Amino acid sequence: MSNKQNPADESPLARHNRRATERQGNEAAPAADRFREQMLTIMNEYEQARRAEIIAAGGDPDEDRDPFEAVRAVADDWADSADEPDRRAALLDHLADSLDTSRVRALRLAAEAAAAITPRLIYADADAGVSVAEIAADLGTTESYVYRILRKRTAEDVTGEAPPVDEYRLSTRNQEQ
Repeated sequence: MSNKQNPADESPLARHNRRATERQGNEAAPAADRFREQMLTIMNEYEQARRAEIIAAGGDPDEDRDPFEAVRAVADDWADSADEPDRRAALLDHLADSLDTSRVRALRLAAEAAAAITPRLIYADADAGVSVAEIAADLGTTESYVYRILRKRTAEDVTGEAPPVDEYRLSTRNQEQ
């Protein structure tokens, strides 16, 4: 019986690692290659068996997962690899191997929605007494960005009109006077 796993049964990460190794021209030592294949097979068998157990018990194997788990993982990996070009390149290779255009579209639209609601979240946190430093840290932005958003709301309160989201005004005076 062969220990070699059928490529169709491989996890996305296993496929990525195999393709990355092939692209780089790295040849694993035979013992290391056998060990890797055996470990991947064991992990896939465990995941499949555990999933079957949960389903057999009437449960949903995805029920306890954070719906943003994969997005957070991508965001964390992106942030962590900012100063490491080789690591960033490996991340991009992995993402290119694991995402398709419809998923990238969904991520892009979600990012646009997140950017659009950010001022509302800043206002809500500020109204709840959260410090500008904490808001900036939670959002991964600078304090000056948070202050700029808060000034836009102040300008709206004074003039009665909201400045466009993309526009920064130095004055809060109504320009139509």
